[in-house]
Amino acid sequence: MNTIMKLKPIVFINQNVKEWQLEEAMRMCYNNISFSTYPYILYKLYSSYDTLNQFNSGNCIALSLFIHTYLKSNYNIHSYIIPASVPSIFRVEGTNNICHVSVCIPVNSSKFYIIDPAFYFLKPMHCSVKNNISREIQSSNIHNNNKEKIKYILQKSSYDAILPNSMECKCYFDHLPNDTWCYFLDEILDPDESIGSIYIKSKPNPFLCNTEYDDELQCVKKKYHLKTEKSQLIVIKDCKEIFNGDSKNIPNEIKNIIQNKLYKYLSNYII
Repeated sequence: MNTIMKLKPIVFINQNVKEWQLEEAMRMCYNNISFSTYPYILYKLYSSYDTLNQFNSGNCIALSLFIHTYLKSNYNIHSYIIPASVPSIFRVEGTNNICHVSVCIPVNSSKFYIIDPAFYFLKPMHCSVKNNISREIQSSNIHNNNKEKIKYILQKSSYDAILPNSMECKCYFDHLPNDTWCYFLDEILDPDESIGSIYIKSKPNPFLCNTEYDDELQCVKKKYHLKTEKSQLIVIKDCKEIFNGDSKNIPNEIKNIIQNKLYKYLSNYII
């Protein structure tokens, strides 16, 4: 399925951006916003803006919107939601090559940052057109609590779906050098229509992944993970499965965890 995205060139404005402000926004996202498809699939919301505001959760669009809004509200820093691809290990069958979004924060005409909260970046990507060298940051693999290196460099975009003369940030995990993905330096105006809706159709079983930033270890850790497989509800706590069965048979102690720890991400009447 190919969907034409609505794109607009980024205006690389001059603004005062401190890296600690970006890191603060990332930590706030990891501690307060869950990656979840429950609002779209079970609660029938379409807009990621609505999922974020009503359930403090959503897909990569909602997480990116949180970063975008937080920076503007707290520091008057302007940013853009940009389209991206994903490595094949994360690719959902049925989605387009460009199936993801993140956030670009301009600093001046040649320097900017990229933040991908859905990939649990630990530092923002610092990019410079004038000093375009291979760089690296670390991200968290929340499924095994390991840190992983991401290497990246800027190059001219090779995707026909992207605006002419655009650039992309090409990335790969250090342990998977051939499995690359890209962040495209154009603003996407219709992420729910051209990316989010296709992702939801291609991954119809709802899930929720709740995280927190560990200040001592300086990484993002998974706290709770709810998912449905073959009509069975699976509940994971701290990367360990604690329930797998019919949702009607959830033990009271696990039901209490869901109600007390995850209430702001879920509807009262649907788990």
